[in-house]
Amino acid sequence: MGEQTSERGAEAAADRFTDRWVPGGRQWVVVPLAIFAASRLISTSALLLLGRGQPAYVEPRAPHHHPRLQSHASYADLVSNWDGHWYSRIVEHGYPSHLPTVHGVVQQNQWAYYPLYPSLVKLATWTGLSYALAASLVSTVLGALAMCVLYRLLAPRLGTFGAAMSVLALCVAPAAVIWQVAYTESLALLLLLLALGSLARRHYGRYLTAVLLLSLTRPVVLPLAGVAAVHWLLRWRGRAHEPFPRREARTSGAAVLLTGASFLIWPAVTGIVTHRPDAYVVTQQAWLHSGASGWPTYLVAVIHASSTTLVVGTVVVLGFLAVVLLRKPAQLWGIEMRAWSALYPLYVLVATVPGTSVVRYGLLCVFPWWPVPEIEDRVTTLRARATLVVVVTVLGIATQVVWLHSLYVVLPGDHQRFYHP
Repeated sequence: MGEQTSERGAEAAADRFTDRWVPGGRQWVVVPLAIFAASRLISTSALLLLGRGQPAYVEPRAPHHHPRLQSHASYADLVSNWDGHWYSRIVEHGYPSHLPTVHGVVQQNQWAYYPLYPSLVKLATWTGLSYALAASLVSTVLGALAMCVLYRLLAPRLGTFGAAMSVLALCVAPAAVIWQVAYTESLALLLLLLALGSLARRHYGRYLTAVLLLSLTRPVVLPLAGVAAVHWLLRWRGRAHEPFPRREARTSGAAVLLTGASFLIWPAVTGIVTHRPDAYVVTQQAWLHSGASGWPTYLVAVIHASSTTLVVGTVVVLGFLAVVLLRKPAQLWGIEMRAWSALYPLYVLVATVPGTSVVRYGLLCVFPWWPVPEIEDRVTTLRARATLVVVVTVLGIATQVVWLHSLYVVLPGDHQRFYHP
């Protein structure tokens, strides 16, 4: 009984922190921007260094269906590798009015990619920038804003050092170069944090605005609907101690339903434009290995033990997350952030197909990337904190180099991997 009271007190204290939304002065901008800028110098240097080995351009086997995969060592080519070329096709040509097919089988096409990010890049190209540099600019600016929001969200809860370490961990994560290349992660992170912050502060109108934009960025709103449901349930259960007016109950309940329904917006648009109701589904299936049936997700692969490495890796990751999120200090994050960190990995497990993209998918888990929210109280001296920053940065650089070399920089033979995943 006493332990339960203590936990409720810790949660209440964390909730009260949400009222102190802005850290003092300009710190909430200067600190995360400094970390992000320094990390971009590191990521850019690693990208350019490893990218020197990219081979020359090779003509794809089906050029009328696939975007060109440029393979040179310039920064512009490097930041638009892989999915970046699908976004270039959208920026330059838009979405097709009919799904491309070969012998009646739907081929990979632009409808697999959501429209908000390429729309922003299109606006940036109106300044005269090339597609690649415009995409990098948009991603970098949005990534910087996301880190500022993350710091602003966490500093009142974790303290300034804890918030700074959370930002640093994301900025030097293995796939952290993604914050500046032609991918949607920067935009998705920004909108996700705005949604979670608004939900925690019970600003449901702002929350739904962020959700609507997120539903046009990446298909990740379903776990967010789960977070909104947890938020509503806990407010309802605690109504004896804290008022939960009927109007707020209806509003927050509607937010749960609307968040879930927003997942259908882009599939509906895809079906309407192409005159094929299943257009979104069959387009996604075009990325599966030949011969694959259904939607062979991580969960399916784990259940059938199709790969020992996959099974062990999944168990280790889920076990790590369970330990991190069930620790009492995790209460400092607040219930919305903890719920997201639990539900999003489960969503990836049941909704995505095993592949190399899982590392960058994992970035949007956000908070467990720095799993020690109580670090402010544990590491107090300047020397100890500086040492910790150096260690985290060095380890992060090492993992970035491995990820860039193994999964992002185009190497000889990767053209076939791109066109036949």
